[in-house]
Amino acid sequence: MKKQIIAGLLAATALLSFGCSGRNAEFGVVDMRAVESEAAVVKTVQEEVTTKGKALQEEMNAALEGKTGEERQKVMEDFTSRMNVVRSEAQNKLKASLDTALNEVAKEKGLGAVLIKDAVPQGGVDVTQDVIAKMK
Repeated sequence: MKKQIIAGLLAATALLSFGCSGRNAEFGVVDMRAVESEAAVVKTVQEEVTTKGKALQEEMNAALEGKTGEERQKVMEDFTSRMNVVRSEAQNKLKASLDTALNEVAKEKGLGAVLIKDAVPQGGVDVTQDVIAKMK
């Protein structure tokens, strides 16, 4: 899930950079580890995935009873596919929340771009707490 969040941040950064007017435009930095550990929406989405995963596991176990060979394989593939959909939906929800928060913070603070803090050796306005507060 971290890779998808980072990918979303990079996409948002590219979009924000495109609108950057001038070489010396101010930029923001965001600590993704802090976002992942502090943003309430991340915890909520993780809990939803866990709950749905447990329910699917129980459903799969019941469906597997009495099945052998190919039938068993088909049931497992179906439930694996359904779990992948749950994870994908969760990733999309987090990406949308992050992108919206980044865009709002960048606009409010007049920033040309928001970059990952670990990728910036120095400089930039730390907007981590602002992003966390806006993530829904």
